[in-house]
Amino acid sequence: MTVVTAMIGTLARLAYRVVKARAEVRRAEVAQQGLSERVRSLPPGSRLSERSADREVEILIGVPAGRGGER
Repeated sequence: MTVVTAMIGTLARLAYRVVKARAEVRRAEVAQQGLSERVRSLPPGSRLSERSADREVEILIGVPAGRGGER
């Protein structure tokens, strides 16, 4: 009986980790989609800066690669 209980506990922990990881991926996808939509609405020469607890994004719209903004 203890083996069955241990196996159920292990499977429950594994399932929790999978669900948690999938939720994190989905949150990142939604954040990226929102960022892409905001960028599309801006005219060339615009600058988009966003900061959150875990990331900082700065995008220059319509600026050729190699000119300004590269870090």
